[in-house]
Amino acid sequence: MSAPHARACPACGHGESRYVFEVAGFAHVRCGRCETLFVAELPPPERVEATYLAPDYHSSAEGQESRMRAEGDARAAVLRKFGCRDVLEIGCGPGHFLDAVRELGMQVEGVDRARTAAGPRARGHLVHDCWLQDLGPVTPRFDAVAMWEVIEHLPDPHTLLQQARRWLRPGGFLALSTPSSSGVPARTLGPRFPMVCPPDHLALFSRRGLATLLGRARFDPVRWTSFSGLGREQLQRGFQRFLLGASLPGRTLARGLASVAELPMRLLDRAGLGSAFEVYAVAARD
Repeated sequence: MSAPHARACPACGHGESRYVFEVAGFAHVRCGRCETLFVAELPPPERVEATYLAPDYHSSAEGQESRMRAEGDARAAVLRKFGCRDVLEIGCGPGHFLDAVRELGMQVEGVDRARTAAGPRARGHLVHDCWLQDLGPVTPRFDAVAMWEVIEHLPDPHTLLQQARRWLRPGGFLALSTPSSSGVPARTLGPRFPMVCPPDHLALFSRRGLATLLGRARFDPVRWTSFSGLGREQLQRGFQRFLLGASLPGRTLARGLASVAELPMRLLDRAGLGSAFEVYAVAARD
């Protein structure tokens, strides 16, 4: 079924898409050119902002501090390997990545209007209470701009990438992660894929779509990986939630299936078919 009234693809700008399913009252379509999945019609801007600024936003991350800090440590190490010294993180949230960057001896600032940014401020981080476009006079003073799990929330991710590029020194890096619509979990679960959650997530990018979006903003990827964050415990919870339920037999079977599925999930990530992408890209020189 075609989607004649859908907006243009936020990844490649193509105007033709096809209807695939509806979630929470939002029709989702898939781009006819790059296969990116996105909501056909955007919610009002005030609803998007209210979702992000809600007091319980990030509540789903509670209890995952050790995982988030481990991710922050690994990502900070990549930027240090690339020779970065000054880093800006857009959407820094509770600040695990800010902590990791600072502990490696780099300078770091955050941009975030969410209430969780009070945590890193209390730990001495400079976190600007604004959106990137309101940060002030643009000066190319950063070696890297990071945006972990950000672009899927945006009505217009291309504009944010262009804004981020203006803050980078020549040869600076963009570092981002975002859910994948072309991985096995998304293709298998369809509307039940946890990352399909409008109006929080407005687009889930395919590999081709994300590469096109980066190219449009004049970024050249130099490191591209896939990850799922699905260890044995996360897999068990997923099997219980989507297939087996919380009964004792269900929990027992889910535990066994999780043990079996852990290695295949790692192989899917290596093949680029996991739940999300992590990309480091160099800003093309003018």
